[in-house]
Amino acid sequence: MTPLSPFTGEFCNPAREAAFQGERLPESCRHARTLFILSAILNALFLISDWRFAGTPHFWVAIPARLTVVLWSLVCLSFSRRMTDFKAVERLCFIWQIVTAIGVAFLVSSRSDIAIFVLVMLPLVFYLVVPTSFRGNFGGGLGCGIALLIGYLSPAPLSPTTPGMILAVLMLHCGMWIAISRTNRLQRQEWLASQAAQEARAALASNSETLERMFMSVPIPLLVTRPDGTVVRFNDAAARAFGSDGDISRVHLLGEGAAAKASLRDQIATGEAVDNQECRIVGKDAVVHDVLLASRPIMVGGEECVLSSIVDITDRKEAERHLAHLAMTDALTGLANRSHFMATLAQAASATDRAGGQMAVVLIDVDEFKRINDSAGHDVGDALLCAVGERLRTAVRPGDLVARMGGDEFAVLLTRLRNASDLETILARMTAQLHQPLSHGARDVDCRVSMGVALFPEHAGDIADLMKFADIALYEAKNGGRGRACLFEPWLLERWQREARMLERARHALVHAPPAPWYQPKVDLATGAIIGFEALLRCVRADGTIIMPGEIAAAFEHSELGRTITDRMLAQVLADCRRWHEHGLDIGHVAINVPGVELHDSGFPDRLIAQLEKVGVPPSKIELEVTESVFLGRNAEVVERSLHRLSSAGISIALDDFGTGYASLSHLKQFPIDVIKIDQRFVRDLETDPDDAAIVRTLLNLAYSLNIRTVAEGVENVHQLDYLRAGGCHYAQGFHFGAAVPSAEVPALLGWHAAAISQIG
Repeated sequence: MTPLSPFTGEFCNPAREAAFQGERLPESCRHARTLFILSAILNALFLISDWRFAGTPHFWVAIPARLTVVLWSLVCLSFSRRMTDFKAVERLCFIWQIVTAIGVAFLVSSRSDIAIFVLVMLPLVFYLVVPTSFRGNFGGGLGCGIALLIGYLSPAPLSPTTPGMILAVLMLHCGMWIAISRTNRLQRQEWLASQAAQEARAALASNSETLERMFMSVPIPLLVTRPDGTVVRFNDAAARAFGSDGDISRVHLLGEGAAAKASLRDQIATGEAVDNQECRIVGKDAVVHDVLLASRPIMVGGEECVLSSIVDITDRKEAERHLAHLAMTDALTGLANRSHFMATLAQAASATDRAGGQMAVVLIDVDEFKRINDSAGHDVGDALLCAVGERLRTAVRPGDLVARMGGDEFAVLLTRLRNASDLETILARMTAQLHQPLSHGARDVDCRVSMGVALFPEHAGDIADLMKFADIALYEAKNGGRGRACLFEPWLLERWQREARMLERARHALVHAPPAPWYQPKVDLATGAIIGFEALLRCVRADGTIIMPGEIAAAFEHSELGRTITDRMLAQVLADCRRWHEHGLDIGHVAINVPGVELHDSGFPDRLIAQLEKVGVPPSKIELEVTESVFLGRNAEVVERSLHRLSSAGISIALDDFGTGYASLSHLKQFPIDVIKIDQRFVRDLETDPDDAAIVRTLLNLAYSLNIRTVAEGVENVHQLDYLRAGGCHYAQGFHFGAAVPSAEVPALLGWHAAAISQIG
């Protein structure tokens, strides 16, 4: 708040005081002129009264004094036209006060009865009527009072009441000071209030105009309605949305199924506060819009109304639906994606639980997709995936869900299965559709898939197990030769769990019991000399116990673990061969088992050959043992090229466990096989089992005819040794010649065996 002087009642700030007086200037000028006119008129009238002093000495005092006051008032009146600011008013009034006070002082020297009245009255006029500042009012009034008192008391003798009169005049001026100060204060407070009110009105007018402009220019339809639904106000956006009259009586909210539920006007007219309610409306144009409705009760001119905003979010909802579709759809094939499939599967499982019945999940994997992608190009791979998706859609029934789970894996959800024949029919139709070649450009692409099937609730009672069991069935289908469908069975889970334990044991061994090669001697049956060793994997724990290969067999064909184990074994075998060579030991060759995961990698031969060169071990010192399973499948071409590359580098290739798996004589012709190893299962009982003896004899004759060397495994006694030697077997290994030993014991084993042969010789 602006401070006021406690003594004068005026503003302490000169600029604010000047503004106050400047605003009152027209009024002050008008009051000054009025004062001058009245002064001239009243004193002219008093001039007539002053003729009563004719013939007395006071007559020649009163008449000139009165004439002076009259004439001076007229002079001031004429000069008042030149008053352009408050300072000019103040100066002119001050001069008028001086002349008038002196003139009247002469008049009251008559000490007449009216002189007492004038002695009191004229200072009051100066205090209250003269339009000047506090100093002008108080100074003029006080000066006038002193002048009049002097004029009244100057003629002798002094009256006994003179002191009382002086005190009375002094009290009068003190009271007038207080009154003038209070009046000034009230005037300025009133002026401040008036200024504030004017500013408030201006701000309100400005705000009202701003709010009106904002209301009209907001791009969101805004409506102000009465409780009966009639529209009071609406903005331009509402006019564009609902017509020039803003009528919303024919705009309806849509309920479920696009049925009209209620009019928008009735919804708003309830007067209930609505916070961003999403709803759908259909207007006079019969077009459906998604809108965001918000309503609030307000007071407009003392009348209860409702302010409503209606935001058209049709584009946003369409974008949300599009994004939701993208989030649940595979971009390449247009099928449902994994998220969509799993959400639908959960719903279907709940529905099947409630209603009974059976459903199935079919997981589908495109066989050899990586090879097709790498050899034919990604465009062919993409075309194949799209074709698989389209064929699946064609093969299944309406209502069944087809999804791409990622990569080359698809899934089908079959619901409403009545019996096993329903499933068999659909699977047969899927297989027939999917196994047709794909024509892409000028080439035909072979298309085959493997499928794993699990039933709900027969095989699993929750979707997590259902997906896992279907995946296990798919794994079995791929391992069993691919291109077929496999239905989950409990024993598959047991085997999967057993293999999972093997993989976990292998991971643990890699960290806590690193794989190391132990060497079992291979003996020439003709001379009895050791002609080489087979490197057998052993994982020695800290407590001395040993993990045998059979305990981690599943790890050898694992894409990651199989490579890691093979790499470690090869590195240690080559290091041992290098060390023995530097010590002058002739160990012959070392045979090492290579899993299919390595031979399916076209880069394996070059890596191995480069490793041999780096270590300085001749290729002839290494023999790779492979099983017949690596010859099967569509990677046979890669395996064939790898084996030929290794063979041409001087590395021997041995066919391990020949005759126990998918034996085919064509393999001996197609692949560069140098050695056939006769499995110990045939050797173990050849003395007592005529069939085993016949098989061994047949294998030996076959190898002899093809000029392939043979190695018999698991020789444990002299009778087996004699039979094999008589049959023409070249080499043998087994406990009869010695168990596998760590690399540190190989030199001693060689020395002991050489000494034993010398003694026999």
